[in-house]
Amino acid sequence: MNQAAEQFILARDLDRPEKLEEPQLRGDKVTADRYVSREYTREEWRKMWMRTWNIAGMAYHLEEPGDYITTELAHESIICVRQDDGSLRAFYNSCPHRGTRITSAEEGFAPKFVCPYHGWEFNHAGETVHVPDEEDYPQGSPCGRTRMKEVRCDILFGLVWVNMSDEAPSLREYLGETIVREIGSYGMDKMVRVLNMTADSPCNWKIITDNFNEAYHVQTLHPALIPYIETDYRKCQFDMMPGGHNRGWFPAHSPSSLFEGEEVHEPLPSIMKEWGLDPEEYKGEEGIARIRGDIQKAKREKWREKGFQHYENYADYQFTDYIIYNVFPNSVITVGPDGVQLLRPRPHPSGDPGRCLFDHWWMVPEIEGRTHTPSPAGGPDLPVEDAEHEVIMYGEKTLGTTADEDLSIGKLQQQGLASAGFDDYYLANQERRVLRFHEVLNDYMSG
Repeated sequence: MNQAAEQFILARDLDRPEKLEEPQLRGDKVTADRYVSREYTREEWRKMWMRTWNIAGMAYHLEEPGDYITTELAHESIICVRQDDGSLRAFYNSCPHRGTRITSAEEGFAPKFVCPYHGWEFNHAGETVHVPDEEDYPQGSPCGRTRMKEVRCDILFGLVWVNMSDEAPSLREYLGETIVREIGSYGMDKMVRVLNMTADSPCNWKIITDNFNEAYHVQTLHPALIPYIETDYRKCQFDMMPGGHNRGWFPAHSPSSLFEGEEVHEPLPSIMKEWGLDPEEYKGEEGIARIRGDIQKAKREKWREKGFQHYENYADYQFTDYIIYNVFPNSVITVGPDGVQLLRPRPHPSGDPGRCLFDHWWMVPEIEGRTHTPSPAGGPDLPVEDAEHEVIMYGEKTLGTTADEDLSIGKLQQQGLASAGFDDYYLANQERRVLRFHEVLNDYMSG
């Protein structure tokens, strides 16, 4: 890509992200209409979706002038195209003549865009440059008078972002200094997307967003994480940020405090051996307590010789832990030592509030000598190369054990929320990020 990588460096001796001062919650009611009402869905699109920043795709797909990607959000399609001067611009995928979508491709190269209906032609700047029978327009030639309607776009973390509002803050202002600095320190602009799946799912997009805004469900729904990641909320950290964004920190590469046993389970032994640690020396309560710190120390000492160049600017906790950034409204960016996961529900193009599209991306650094990486979606290891987009109906194929477990609840909750027996959420304090999300959504809905 044509954009220079930025350096985001955190203090090396940090054992966890800095605790942030939290906003006071109002206690708004969370009622079922926002999950089941078509009228609410239509208002939500106009008042919230058209005013927020959303991820469009990978910036490395737009290296040369004329390279483009399209992104879909609900019924809308947007084209992002690299300009002749190296900048990036985005446009609604709609011909100003009679509205036909100009392209149905997800990505490609175009010396110019040509509407497939009547052959109108547009340059990379969206200007109408040729139409058949130009002399037949009584109001004058469309060339120089009409153009594709522009959408704001930007690049950050190696991702392309779009916003349909001219009045919204810049992307960096929208995300805030903490998110820009912390996610930026992982060097995502040098990663490759090795998994790109979308599942048509039987629930409202906010049900999935709610799920990723709390970890209360983990010990019930994801017991397989207990030997590897902290699942006790008292040992984790949750932060609410300006703009409706949230962050959850989960110590990892060590069994949870809820773990019952004297010996570590996979994948920990394999990881420990890779970094020169003998799992046999880490048995019992005292030994298990040393694992996370010793892995951090070993990685600090040996990352360069092993070719893990992405570790260069890591703070101590980044060598082992997972941090979930909930970027309002729907982008769940989970960063770990050796990859970044995007879990993202989107409103369904049909307008059905009981359906959504759920995206699962996995992005990893390129490490010399490593051609494959473990898949978070199950199955064999994935080649470290750009992945084809795979679209499925939920249930046709696994999205990964953890994602499958999360989505398994979606349909049940969608059905339960439509019941006359449901009135309002009754939330624990550790679920406060859910309430914060809905309060910010309410602010958008009220204008």
